Amino acid sequence: MMKYGAEHVEHRFTLSYKESEPRGQWQDIYLAIQMESGQSLPEDLLDPSVLVITNKAGEIVQIVLQDEGCDCEFQFTLSEKAQVESFVEQL
Repeated sequence: MMKYGAEHVEHRFTLSYKESEPRGQWQDIYLAIQMESGQSLPEDLLDPSVLVITNKAGEIVQIVLQDEGCDCEFQFTLSEKAQVESFVEQL
């Protein structure tokens, strides 16, 4: 997790399913993030969560890192994004 334009930093975390809701042609899937032992959140990221938007076939369209339930200036690294994709595919 890193701020847009900041140096690439990997964080280790686990994900858990919170809820899912249909929205027109999309399915919104909400995930909770728990930092692994010894890991800390990036500065200025208070309460991260994930919004995964899929189409009705279950294909991921977008992955959004949120803070306190809203879009924020942080993004996932490629490997963190792959971790989210893998988790969602197993739901």
